[in-house]
Amino acid sequence: MRHWLLHAQAWWDTQRFDQPVWQVAAWRDQKVRHIQLHVAKALGKVVAAYDEEEGGASGTDALAHVRDEVLPDVAIYRSQLLNLVPEVGAPPALAHRSAGGGVQEGEPLLRVVLGLSRASAQLAAYLEPREHGVASLVSHIREAIADLHASAEALAALYAVDLVHAHQARLEALLGAPLPALLVEEKGEER
Repeated sequence: MRHWLLHAQAWWDTQRFDQPVWQVAAWRDQKVRHIQLHVAKALGKVVAAYDEEEGGASGTDALAHVRDEVLPDVAIYRSQLLNLVPEVGAPPALAHRSAGGGVQEGEPLLRVVLGLSRASAQLAAYLEPREHGVASLVSHIREAIADLHASAEALAALYAVDLVHAHQARLEALLGAPLPALLVEEKGEER
């Protein structure tokens, strides 16, 4: 499996994403909940772009948002979840799937809509029982990661963008500076 920038993502999270309150016992669930909200927001952006494309509108602004924001953000969420719940297994252990299952190849945005919907649903299925004091299966996180990864790969293919470069560029743009070189060297990223 390709380079997921796991070390760089973990470092970036401590700099820009993690909240001090998440350091309490249930902080992991709070972070999963926050990521789930971001996945839903990304899904909304893809739905808007799909609607514009289907409606015959040019949708260039919406499509640019999907390319420039959603694509790298979905890679970020996937890596954040894998760093947060490492017991789901190293990236090669994750099932390889396409973002949209049986949706035709000619509809890449619809495939991504379905993939992000499944990821959001899996995260909600993980969180909802826990909010009521009941254990839930970590396999929901594994499935969400796989759906996020498939969605990111589908968007990268659609836009002919290198997923690793897009992920790193987005982290750096949000940070306002380059990531430390030691964090992005490929040799340190394999799990």
